[in-house]
Amino acid sequence: MLIQQESPAPAAVSGTSQKLLQLLRKRLRQLARITLVLAIGLAVAAAAFAIWWLNSLNGLPDIGDPFDVAAFRAFSVPDDQNAFAFLRRAIEKTVPMRSSEAPYPDDPKFSWSIANPASREWAGENREALELFLQGADQPDAAHPAGDPTTRIGMGNLDNVAFLEGSRRLESGDTAGAWDCYRALLRMITHIRRRGNTDQRYAARRASVGLQRRLTDWATDPRTTTAQLHTALDEVLKNEPNPDWDISTVKYGYLDLMREIERPTPLIEGEWTFGLGDMTLSPTMIEYLEAARRFLWREPERSRRVLRVLCAQYLAHQEVHEMPPRRPAVWARLSYLTSTNPVTKGVFIVPLYPVSPEAPAGARALPPQELARWLVATLDARLRIGYDDELPWPPDRIRARRAVADRKAHRELVLMLATELYHRERGSLPSSDEALVGTYLKSLPDDRAPDVDDGTAPTVE
Repeated sequence: MLIQQESPAPAAVSGTSQKLLQLLRKRLRQLARITLVLAIGLAVAAAAFAIWWLNSLNGLPDIGDPFDVAAFRAFSVPDDQNAFAFLRRAIEKTVPMRSSEAPYPDDPKFSWSIANPASREWAGENREALELFLQGADQPDAAHPAGDPTTRIGMGNLDNVAFLEGSRRLESGDTAGAWDCYRALLRMITHIRRRGNTDQRYAARRASVGLQRRLTDWATDPRTTTAQLHTALDEVLKNEPNPDWDISTVKYGYLDLMREIERPTPLIEGEWTFGLGDMTLSPTMIEYLEAARRFLWREPERSRRVLRVLCAQYLAHQEVHEMPPRRPAVWARLSYLTSTNPVTKGVFIVPLYPVSPEAPAGARALPPQELARWLVATLDARLRIGYDDELPWPPDRIRARRAVADRKAHRELVLMLATELYHRERGSLPSSDEALVGTYLKSLPDDRAPDVDDGTAPTVE
């Protein structure tokens, strides 16, 4: 007997399907609501982030370049009257020093009589380069190639050649010939201080230390005549450091920094150390995180704007020439992590000066205290300023001391020559520096006090 299988009634099947469809529709509506809420939330968050990001630099004006960069770059001097054109040719002619044991200008043993044979031979091989150097020093002015005032060109080893040749001539009794070498160094240092870039100024500072020692030996040599001493004193006075030269330094430093922040940020140990507990992230992940941080901070635009206002304020400060110089209104403490510099621990302190109501509008765009807060909040500018300690701008306490040292060195050189003349012509040493005024000096050289921190200026960190 056949048994028929039981099957659900059509009504029951239809009822179950309807309930399932209703449940699915309900869940889909709930999911759609949740998706809509999330989408709206994300849209609101994205809009809020965009508004925040777009307004994150509000209060930091973009004043544009703080000086006429095109005119600064266009400045030129004909090659036959350009000290740097001769300097460049002299460097190209210079034979590299082969001996690693050769003395250098800061070595007390640096003189012809005790130089090793390799150094003497090297100096002889560079006589042609020295002649170009001497010719260049006699030119009326100097300039880098038009369009590129930040050309990297230093002194090379020509100061070493001039020192060796000068000592050779002095030891042989040719005091006039020795003066020719030292005068050329003096004048080339002046050209560099007036028109030079970062690298050149660093080389000039090194050369000026050796020059002062050699000129002292030359001036006190009995074979040096009184007439030669008068000539040397007049020449040194003509080459007195001029505060206006610092204006050119600020402009060079600005162009250097603006160029540097367009390049990849320097890898400073410790600055980009990210980790999760004991696990250190891979270099690739660190790069992504750093790129995200720079995007959030709107770099390098933030640094560009800060450096433009900072440069405008420094130019306004340099152009005042107040005596005594203004003290800083505030100090900006720029820090970065590093394990390679335990002495400074990655700290660089920058002075910002009061701004006169008569200063250009760009310099008055932000008060120094507000600008200091923006400066310490930069990424690119902060790291660039602290990373390269050879940049002359903006100054910190150490760089300010270097500038003061240049002025003091000039003063000591003037007083040394005037004192030697006084001694030779009057048979005794002057009773004081003031005794040199009248006959030998119109006035004592400027010994402006440094811009010291007297404790009244606040520090922004």
